[in-house]
Amino acid sequence: MVEYYRKRASGYDEIYETEAWRPELAALRDWLLTQATGKRILELAAGTGYWTEIASRAAEAITATDINAGTLAVASGRNLGERVVLLQGNAWRLPSLGRFDCGMAHLWWSHVRTQDRTRFLSRFASYLEDHATLLMIDQNHVPGFGVPITRRDDDGNSYQNRWLENGERFEVIKNHPTPAELERSLVPACDDVRILHMTHFWAVSARLRPAA
Repeated sequence: MVEYYRKRASGYDEIYETEAWRPELAALRDWLLTQATGKRILELAAGTGYWTEIASRAAEAITATDINAGTLAVASGRNLGERVVLLQGNAWRLPSLGRFDCGMAHLWWSHVRTQDRTRFLSRFASYLEDHATLLMIDQNHVPGFGVPITRRDDDGNSYQNRWLENGERFEVIKNHPTPAELERSLVPACDDVRILHMTHFWAVSARLRPAA
């Protein structure tokens, strides 16, 4: 998956031009601006910085991380301002970067295996202040729209085949939890879980419990 997004970095933002997404993206921008206001944010899997740029208009500061230098290079070309720092790093193995009262990871939860969700939330909490805010945005599966699911494994993970323009194929994990499933997966590690459910997207705000 790392290789897929590295090779797709230069054209990735074309997905945000999807006509059917536009009304929901506008609503999500407003939601994120409200949630990010005044926050010191650590962002995991920042990718090309689409959501970073939006949050930067309201946040006190953002440290945005991604494993891919190529996607961060795209992000560096955005109007992020002096309050945003971009760092290359693995979301599972970040060094100490300071203290943050908010963590965000957008279009990332769908790539986390079902069996790794609790461990991921605990790791994320370890990078943050106690009871920090968690913000996530991700996609829903809409039958007949977008890339179809090609298979599911015994742990309930679903997968898609993705092709690059040169014909190269990648299999990518892409989970689409229902609101109830999303809440169940967050409750063991979070308090005050609030889910905004749309047709193509969902958004969640919650408070992460301190890491064990």
